[in-house]
Amino acid sequence: MLRPIVLLLLCASLGLMAAEVAPNAPAEFQHELEKLAKESGFNVGIAIKDLTRGNEFLVNADGVFPQGSCIRIHLVTELFRQAAAGKVSLTAAQPVPDSARTGGFGVLRHMEAKTLSMSLRDYAALMMMVNDNTAANLLTDVLGMENINASLLAQGTPELKFQRRAVSRRTAPANLPENVGTPRAAMRALQLIYDGQIVDRTTSREVLDLLALPSATFTQVELPENIRFAGESGTSPTMRCEEGIVLLKERPYIFCVMFTHPPVQNRGGSRQRSQKDEFIERVSRATLAYFNSQKPARKQD
Repeated sequence: MLRPIVLLLLCASLGLMAAEVAPNAPAEFQHELEKLAKESGFNVGIAIKDLTRGNEFLVNADGVFPQGSCIRIHLVTELFRQAAAGKVSLTAAQPVPDSARTGGFGVLRHMEAKTLSMSLRDYAALMMMVNDNTAANLLTDVLGMENINASLLAQGTPELKFQRRAVSRRTAPANLPENVGTPRAAMRALQLIYDGQIVDRTTSREVLDLLALPSATFTQVELPENIRFAGESGTSPTMRCEEGIVLLKERPYIFCVMFTHPPVQNRGGSRQRSQKDEFIERVSRATLAYFNSQKPARKQD
């Protein structure tokens, strides 16, 4: 009589282990992402990576997409690279030259030139926290666009191309080149930061901390308050880009979602909820739900 009972207990134990491992969960999540992308009707690219187990979830990951403000992630990494090499100072104050001022997002363009002087790190913080275009132009000019692109090439992400400074879209020429990249390359660049490969682990941690400053990115707004998002949002009338690392305790993951869509008109200047908002919300919620459902990987003895 004991033998059948032992076998039943053994089967039950194996069943619990199988449920914990959940071998079908990654495949189901991949299918869900593909379904969401298809149903959106947009041109979508997705690259999500589990930084604990290494699983990658890719949809059109090598498609080329506009980056918008997401290109500024690489401005930050270049700033800390050059500071580590002694080429620039993170703390020395400098004024904003008139050549950097531009329209669009930001507060610096509204401030008096004679009274305004900050460190490069402060300009970078302002750029990431409130998407300040003038701060982005100042950093671009100090660091050199050609140097940023050289670093992107050297780190193995040549698909990321920094091709223009920040401008007001209302006054920008129609033939202005766009900053572009692929979801896979963006994922690779973010993993280098997370793995401590931007100069060294200390420098990479400083980059990560700056990228994780409180900001109004769509992804951050959708996350619970206790979860940090080290990344940026890019948007225009015809595109959306969300790139960063969701610092979920025990299950951090890289989140890169890019898509292009038909122009969306905002009535009366107010922000209208649209299909693009709903799509990124669905992907963000599905991703967070997946990673919340996965238990941390067990340490090997």
